[in-house]
Parts: sequence; structure tokens; C-alpha cells
Amino acid sequence: MKIEFIESIQDPRLDPYRNLRTTNLTRTSGRFIAESRPLVQRLLASRLQIESILVDQDDLQEATGWLPEETSILVVPHSQIPQLIGFNFHRGFMACGIRPPMPLWDPESQWKENPCPAGWTAVMLVGVQDPENMGSIFRSCAALGIQDVVLGPNCVDPFARRVLRVSMGNAFKLSLHRSDSAIDSLEAAHRLGIESLAACLSPTSIELRAFRRSGPAMVLFGNEAHGLPQECIEACVRGLRIDMAFGTDSLNVSVAAGILLHYVCRIA
Repeated sequence: MKIEFIESIQDPRLDPYRNLRTTNLTRTSGRFIAESRPLVQRLLASRLQIESILVDQDDLQEATGWLPEETSILVVPHSQIPQLIGFNFHRGFMACGIRPPMPLWDPESQWKENPCPAGWTAVMLVGVQDPENMGSIFRSCAALGIQDVVLGPNCVDPFARRVLRVSMGNAFKLSLHRSDSAIDSLEAAHRLGIESLAACLSPTSIELRAFRRSGPAMVLFGNEAHGLPQECIEACVRGLRIDMAFGTDSLNVSVAAGILLHYVCRIA
């Protein structure tokens, strides 16, 4: 095992973990941070590349049975970790992963060899900016077997620490794609017979219990405060809504996503 005991927190090998409270490794950095033992273990179980693992020296002995031999293990004294990362940390483990490429979603290439299966379900997010909402949606997608998630314009970084933590590492299991134009992506989906479903409260939307799917489907969710842009709603084949009681006017987007996706997948 490549265990490296770090004597000074100024060591450049620790740079990815520095001042995490006030900084976050961005898309341009090529890296991301997974925080806590469960997330590090799920990252290890994924196909993603790991640059290093930071271990609290107090937890090293407990981890010798599962830490990988080929990855640099950076061991730091417990008392120095808060100074390094910028907050009190009691989870014992962090990992610096290498961001995988996020390709432009191209359904016509994805389904070039075989037709899109009738039961295939995907999710597109447009303007989802809250890390907790995105992490929760990722977790629901993984639980329901939804592999493909398309991130449209103005979405939070899918590899932000909070996103990964709330997703419980399930983000590592998904195929993440980007879309620079939600409308162009919807048009490409329609050419393949993929039904686009906008989660919205518009007057023309269908109450969820009345919906019946007829083939592959993509469900769109929008911004926490404003929902989907009107042009996205209009470009979708149908709108879906959840009727609510007691004068409730809306649901948190991650809660709505869990309900809608469970129903859409169940009737596939």
C-alpha cells in the first residue's frame, strides 16, 4: 500500500483538499472530492479514476483492509485536518477523484446500432441549481435504475461535494451527459420516438395517475423557484403534474422527481 505520512499541511500533494469550506474544485480543475468513508468506498467500487485518498491518522488502522494498493494514501494527523480543509472533520476519509468526460448527449449515436428500448427512461435537468436537490434526484435515479441523466443549461456542478454527499455516491453509477440546448436535445429525442415529459403545473398538463406511457421516455425537471422554461414545456410532448391537497401549490423538485419517476418507471 502506498501510504505517505504527511508532515506538513503545506505539502503540495494536499492541495486538492485545501480550504474546502470556501473553495470547491470546479469543472475546469479536472478533479472532485468525495467525502466520508461510504463515498470513498463507492468511488473505489466505480470505474472512475482516483488521484489520492486522504486519511485521518486516527482511522488508518481501521482502513487497512479496504484501502487500495495502487492509490496514494495521504495520512495526516487528526489535529491538522481542520486547519487543512477549513472545518472540523470527523468522517475520517476523503478522496480526490478525476472527473470523467461529460459528453454532449447525442441520442442518435447512442441508439445508432439498436432502437431505443420501450422501457428506457432518462432524466433531463434544466436550471437545477441546489446541490441537495440534484444529489437527491441522482439518488432516486440510481434506485429506480435510470442510467442516463442529461444536464441542461444553468445546472449546479454534478461533482460538487454536497451533490455527491447527498447522492450517497450514487452519482458515480450514472451516465451523465450535458446539453447546451434543451430544445435541440428534445428534437433529437423526438426523432427517435422518445416521448418527452415536462414536470410542470401548466393547465394542459396531465395528472400523473392518468398518464400511460407508450415507449421510451425522458422526464424534464426545472429550476427550484421558476420550474422549467416555457419553451421547454412547449417543446415537450406532454406535461405531467401531481395534484396536491390542502392548497399546496408545489413540491420540492427532488420530492416531485422521486414521485414522478417512480410512477413513470413502474408503468414502463
